[in-house]
Amino acid sequence: MMCLLLVTYFFLFPCCAGSLVAAILATDDDSGINGEITYIVSEDDEEGVFFLNPVTGVFNLTRALDYETQQYYILTIRAEDGGGQFTTIRVYFNILDINDNPPVFSMASYSTSLMENLAPGSAILNFSVTDADDGSNSQLSFSIASGDSAGHFGIDSSGVLSIQQPLDRESQSFYSLVVQVHDMAPLPASRYTSTAQVSIILLDVNDSPPSFISPKLTYIPENTPIDTVVFKAQATDPDSGPNSYIEYSLLRPLGNKFSIGTIDGEVRLTGELDREAVSNYTLTVVATDKGQPSLSSSTDVIVIVLDINDNNPLFAQKLYRVELEENTLTGTDLIQVHATDGDEGTNGQVRYSIVNGDTNNEFRIDSVTGVITVAKPLDREKKPSYTLTVQSSDRGSSPRTDTTTVNIVLKDVNDYIPTFELSPYSVNVPENLETLPKVILQVVARDDDQGLNSKLTYVLVSGNEEGAFTLSASGELRLVRSLDREKKEQYALLITAADS
Repeated sequence: MMCLLLVTYFFLFPCCAGSLVAAILATDDDSGINGEITYIVSEDDEEGVFFLNPVTGVFNLTRALDYETQQYYILTIRAEDGGGQFTTIRVYFNILDINDNPPVFSMASYSTSLMENLAPGSAILNFSVTDADDGSNSQLSFSIASGDSAGHFGIDSSGVLSIQQPLDRESQSFYSLVVQVHDMAPLPASRYTSTAQVSIILLDVNDSPPSFISPKLTYIPENTPIDTVVFKAQATDPDSGPNSYIEYSLLRPLGNKFSIGTIDGEVRLTGELDREAVSNYTLTVVATDKGQPSLSSSTDVIVIVLDINDNNPLFAQKLYRVELEENTLTGTDLIQVHATDGDEGTNGQVRYSIVNGDTNNEFRIDSVTGVITVAKPLDREKKPSYTLTVQSSDRGSSPRTDTTTVNIVLKDVNDYIPTFELSPYSVNVPENLETLPKVILQVVARDDDQGLNSKLTYVLVSGNEEGAFTLSASGELRLVRSLDREKKEQYALLITAADS
């Protein structure tokens, strides 16, 4: 009597060819040849994957198993004894999965473009990855292996790549990520890993206003010709395309003195300058990009007008008049002339000089302060007045000048003694004159002083003891008594002249 299980299940891990994978056993109570059992595969639809040893009932593989190709096999096995008795069983081989397949991306590389202002949390790619294994061997874990050190992107367990932090194309416009996936085999050492290259291009949005890089200060001579380029405004915009195209304008142009090129940013002079009227201008330059909507920024540029020597040093008065005593001491300050020059720097520094009317250098002028002083003793009787021409000069490379007149009048002091230029006088007088009194002489003295200082009074001092003569204050000498030559033939009179 033969006994054999009717259904047998074997669970196999994929093995290589020749491997012993299972055995069956039948029993027979007979003895002798009738108890000898032979095992035969009676039905095998699997092209002989399994070899059954007819004597031992051991199954060996004829080629390697692959769970991903076929997950189970069903064989019909007959056990026959020597007496012709047999029985059959169904043998089920269930192939168990091992982690022998890596996860596979649907594409070796991916590329996408997205707007830089896409909000965090937005999904940008969904990776399709397959793993021919089963169970935990086919469960996947995704990560970003490289290319995103700042952590702008993230990938979840289902393979969705999304934005984690705000993006900025102006900081980084392109990302080259390596996305990694590995299966979740229980033993980490047996896990398989695959990678894919991901190229991400950020598309520009107009989120950056123009930024000025040109200087904020410039200089221009006040005689600069109209249409001269004063300075060039320059701004940059880190955006791209039309978002980075810049146009320039001036905000509230001052006095129509300046204009700006819309495209080139060149600021040109459109009106004449006068530093003495306006010494500097503050221009507000506006840069606007051509994005939709546009963004703009502005900067203040100070234009300093440089002086040229275009103003004369003008005197406050065209005529100065001063009076002084002729005995004024040397070194005495008489008057200060003053000239102003609207220029600046050396062009506006004024120096003074006497250019005419002082041939003997009786006067001196301080070249810086314009103070005129007495340089030599004065004498009204020699020169009663002076007409000085004083010049002001600036210190520009081509000096400009102006002149003024200083009239100096010397006032008299009583410094001259009256002098009888015809002294001594000699007069012949007849004796015994009957018509008396009689003017016999007009004395005259000279005094070069002026006014009362030159008004003289005459006095008969001596020689008239007999009273024969009188002298008027105006110097008329009269004979008032008849003379007698036989008594006295000569008189010596002493007359003085005194000023007032």
